Amino acid sequence: MKIRIAARGSKLSRIQVDMLGEKLKKIGIEYEIIDIKTKADLFSTDPLSKLGKGVFEKEVNEAVLEGKADIAVHSMKDILSEINPSLEIFAVLERDPPYDILIAEKNLDKLDSNITIGTSSIRRKNFLKYIKPEINTKDIRGNVDTRIRKYLSKEYQGLILAEASLKRLNMTMNYHRLNVYDFTPEANQGIIVALGRKKDEKIKEIFKEINHKDTLDEALAERAVISLVGGGCHSPIGVLFKKEGKEFYGIASYSDGKKKITVSISKPGDPYTIGSELGLLLKKEMKNEDIIP
Repeated sequence: MKIRIAARGSKLSRIQVDMLGEKLKKIGIEYEIIDIKTKADLFSTDPLSKLGKGVFEKEVNEAVLEGKADIAVHSMKDILSEINPSLEIFAVLERDPPYDILIAEKNLDKLDSNITIGTSSIRRKNFLKYIKPEINTKDIRGNVDTRIRKYLSKEYQGLILAEASLKRLNMTMNYHRLNVYDFTPEANQGIIVALGRKKDEKIKEIFKEINHKDTLDEALAERAVISLVGGGCHSPIGVLFKKEGKEFYGIASYSDGKKKITVSISKPGDPYTIGSELGLLLKKEMKNEDIIP
């Protein structure tokens, strides 16, 4: 049997598909890749905030819905909190490091004033503005290789990226991992997800064999927070859960650049309930501080 996998054609996306594909091969399933151009690819120089929601996923998911592919593979942080009702999560791979990192000559505490840091994330911009208001941020688009070239050419004095992207690309840049209380990662950062059609029971059963249960539980808890508070790649909300045994450890943060709110939770239970509880805590604190997301 051969599984048709739809994904973006970027180098990182191809690597992510192959990571999942290797898991399939181990259980005797072959795969082929179907490259899809997304809105983010077609308008690669425009700020992400101007392109609307689902810019990395919509066309990829449509290929599955239309029967052109069996599975859509994404960085899970790129998929909307509300998945198309005809699709569902078939599997996630074990999570890579979920952290944000700073690529710069110095760590965050020692950065000079008035330098320019490249990031297109509102979340990262607002967290940085709150912690180091004297530092400038500037939008940066393109794949990780392109961003690093711009940094090395001194167009930017630093970059903030996801650590997982460097790991998957096997890049050996020196970097500084950012504290999760200062830079709480985007929900589902570091997770690769496979989406499929709900009706495809045979394919769903195959993917149960490669699903990483603890990672999926962390992902669902984080998505419960975002569903309650509102968020995604155009939102200044960060959320991270770590599951150890039956215990969930969660942190969620919001910043408008002037204020920053962080709440946490630690308890056993099911991911949706615990994520919802953390989301309600964050909403309550935002209300207390007169912050509207």
